Amino acid sequence: MPELIQTLILKADSIVANHFREYALSNTAVGVLLSGGIDSTVITSYAAQQFLDLHIFSMGTDQTKDRPFVDIYTKHIHKEYEWIDLTDDAIDSALPEVQKLLVENGVECSTMQMSLAVGYYLIFKKANELGVTSIVTGQGPDILFAGYHKYKSTPISALNEEIRKDLILLETDKKRDGAMAAHFGITLLNPYLEEDFVLFSLSVPAELKLTNGVEKYFMREWGKSRNVPSEIIVRPKKAFQYSTGLQKSVQRILKA
Repeated sequence: MPELIQTLILKADSIVANHFREYALSNTAVGVLLSGGIDSTVITSYAAQQFLDLHIFSMGTDQTKDRPFVDIYTKHIHKEYEWIDLTDDAIDSALPEVQKLLVENGVECSTMQMSLAVGYYLIFKKANELGVTSIVTGQGPDILFAGYHKYKSTPISALNEEIRKDLILLETDKKRDGAMAAHFGITLLNPYLEEDFVLFSLSVPAELKLTNGVEKYFMREWGKSRNVPSEIIVRPKKAFQYSTGLQKSVQRILKA
C-alpha cells in the first residue's frame, strides 16, 4: 500500500502541476483562497510555487477556527496574506446582492448556500479592489476524497460509487462560486475540478480515501509530500461555513 499511495501522489502531482503551468500562460494577477484546511493548503503550495506575486486570501468572522491554521502555513512559506473580516455589517450589506445572484444562476437560497456564497462574494470583492483577476480555489476533495462525515457510514466497497453519485453537488458549487466571481470579473481556477483530476480521483481506491476513520487520508499523505505542517495534516475536517463562523452569522442576520 505505501508504494501504491506514493505512485498515486506522483500522478496527482503531475496533473495539478501541469494545470498550474497552463494557468500561468494566461493568468497574471492571481490569488488563492486559503482556509487552513488540507485541500486549500496543498493547492496553495502549488500556487505559491508557480506565481511569485501570488495574493493569498483568507476570511472569517470573530468566531473563526481557521485563522490559526492560516497563520501556521503562511509563516511556514514566508508569505503575507489578506484577511477579510466577515463582520455582521459586511454580511448584511452583501446578502441582498448575493441572494439575487443565486436566484439568477439557479442556486437555491438555503442558509448553507447563502453562507458559502456571501463569504466568496466578500473575498472576491476585496480581490477585485486589489486588481486580482483570477482566483485559485481548493474546491473538490471534500467529495472526491470522502471528506464529509456521511461517508463514514458508507461501506468501503460502495464508497467510490457514492462519491460518483455526489459529483453533481460539485456542479452546484461551481455554479455558486462562479456566479460570485463573475460579478467581480474574476476567473475561477479549480485544479481539483479539472476533468483529468476528477477522473484520477475516481481511480484512487476507497481504502486510501477513508482509512481507519480518517477522512481524506490520500489528501493528508499528499500534504506530507508537499511539506505541509503537521498541525494542518491532522486537522479534522470541518465544513467551511462552520469553521469560518459564517453560517451562524447569516442565521442571526436573517432572523433579525
